[in-house]
Parts: sequence; structure tokens; C-alpha cells
Amino acid sequence: MDRYCPLCEKKCPFENTQCQSGKQYALFSGSRHETQENQLFALFYKLSHLFIHRNGQNQGKNRILAILRHHGDMTQRKLLDHTDIRSASLSELLTKIEANGDITRERSQENARNLLIRLTPKGTTEAIRIHQENLRLSDELFSCLNIQEQEQLKHILIKLLVNWKKENE
Repeated sequence: MDRYCPLCEKKCPFENTQCQSGKQYALFSGSRHETQENQLFALFYKLSHLFIHRNGQNQGKNRILAILRHHGDMTQRKLLDHTDIRSASLSELLTKIEANGDITRERSQENARNLLIRLTPKGTTEAIRIHQENLRLSDELFSCLNIQEQEQLKHILIKLLVNWKKENE
């Protein structure tokens, strides 16, 4: 069965790809895994590694700042619900972000037991920069997919996310 590279207009056979992208595609699609699921796992792992490497090591901090920018001030408890991070890990992360001057933590006036997390002006500037970088990166990462493929991928990722979260409950 002849298989062709779907990444360029030349439609070169995998045995004789002309472009680097085609050679990579042939390499990844021809990997020898025991099952289809195992191949998907390996590809997902590679993508995750590339994403983390490309997007930096401050994902926790960046995510907290993005959530606060999008939703505004919130209690630590509500922030915990948005992040799916363990309480102790979130507290440690917030301490680091606060020490960096990006957030403040203040007792809520409505309930003194609650801590209200708020972006500082420095944190707001950083959150806007992160948002712009995320827009640029998402355009770059998914530009190789047409609109239909992006919708299909979104549907698949949501399906996986719902199933994986259900299994962890």
C-alpha cells in the first residue's frame, strides 16, 4: 500500500520524501509500537515534552497569572478550583509569585478566614505579556491544521480530558 506525505503539495511517497517535514512524518507514523494506543501515548508524550520545552518552565506561575487576569481577584479556595493543583502546592507557588511581586494576598473583608489573591500592577503587566505570548504560540503550534482539523482535535482533547478527569475522581 502506497502512503504519501500529507504535509506538502508534492504528495511524495514515504519511501522518497523530499522535504524535512515529510521525513519526520514518515518517521513518526512508521514507529513500531505494540498497539495503536501505545503509539498515541508515545506521540502525546513527545508533544507534551516539546510544549513544555518551548513554553518555558514557569507554567504554574503563568497559569495563575492568566487565571487572575481573566477572572479577576479571587479567594485562594476559588483559585484552587480553577487550577487542579493540590492545596499545599498552590500555597507554595503563591508564596513564590508573591515574593516576585506579581500578586498580593490579603484577608477578605467579607470573611477573614479567606485570602484574596490580587494581581499587582507588575503582575498585570506580566499577565498581559503571557497572554500575548500564548496567542502567538497557539497560532504557531496549530497553524499546520485547517479549521476542520482544529475542531476535530478540540473535540478529541475535550473527550480525553473529560474521561481522564472522571477516572481520577
